[in-house]
Amino acid sequence: MYLFVFTDQFTNFQDHAISTPAINGTILPGITRKSIIDVARSQGFQVEERLVTVDELLDADEVFCTGTAVVISPVGSITYLGKRVTYESGGVGVVSQQLYSSLTNLQMGLAEDKLDWIVALK
Repeated sequence: MYLFVFTDQFTNFQDHAISTPAINGTILPGITRKSIIDVARSQGFQVEERLVTVDELLDADEVFCTGTAVVISPVGSITYLGKRVTYESGGVGVVSQQLYSSLTNLQMGLAEDKLDWIVALK
């Protein structure tokens, strides 16, 4: 599972950023992670692959994970040093739902493939 943190700095999606830890010695590349990054960027999100701090997690608007079996799974809450932060009332957030729908619609051929992922077999 790969962690993603969404922060909407102006609460109107004009300066929205998604952060995820960079792939290095302990994080292996994953196709679902890469797909979500590509889809997010194609939708105008600024995606940053870098260290994500605990403070960023606690201040985030949404936190979600990606993986092959789940595609996207929202994080309902995080507790750190006795402080509990709940995201989107513990449910699916707007951004994670948007990215999930976009990716699965591409996978099922229900959306136009602007990323040139689909290859017709003859």
